[in-house]
Amino acid sequence: MSYDLADYVDVKTRIELFYDKFPDGSIQFEFMGVMDGNPDYIWGIARAYRTAEDPRPFVGTCSELAQGKTAFTRGSELANLETSAIGRAIGSAGIGLGKSMATKQEVSAAQARQGDISPDYEPKVVKPMNGQPFPIPQMTKKQSDFILKLANGQIHLIEEWKASKSIKGTLNIDQAKQLIEHLKTMPMADPWALDIPRGGHDE
Repeated sequence: MSYDLADYVDVKTRIELFYDKFPDGSIQFEFMGVMDGNPDYIWGIARAYRTAEDPRPFVGTCSELAQGKTAFTRGSELANLETSAIGRAIGSAGIGLGKSMATKQEVSAAQARQGDISPDYEPKVVKPMNGQPFPIPQMTKKQSDFILKLANGQIHLIEEWKASKSIKGTLNIDQAKQLIEHLKTMPMADPWALDIPRGGHDE
């Protein structure tokens, strides 16, 4: 589904409108890290203060893929996260809403992900050398940390899975995703060691 971007306000305009209305205001962004239970996403919170002593600032939250998959997001994941959260914080004040709470940047990114539009520039394409494709990047530290949490010290679970897939050495990103999904199905000796919220735990 495509949308007319003329119906949506960009974040820059929302910021200008906010400071026009609250010249003593301040907009602050806080990066919250990787989302619990989903290492593929990062998230953050933006707060729009009307004054330096504002006890109840307007709040906006947003999440973003830790590794962007489109030309709009790849390499600018944290910047896009900050922009979206700020746009939503100002939008929660009823400023610059246009047709929706979503900003023009968010709609553009969503359209790109859905294949509705092409980015306004072509990303650089790196051709394989000697006819050989480039290897998939190795797993991220976030993936590695999450795998160790899921395994809960039972390293044999990791090694057995790697052996079943004939994998030697360090996992690449795709293999790490597969292992994470596999480990999520495994019973753990101490499920509370994961720091993932679960219902019914009173401690």
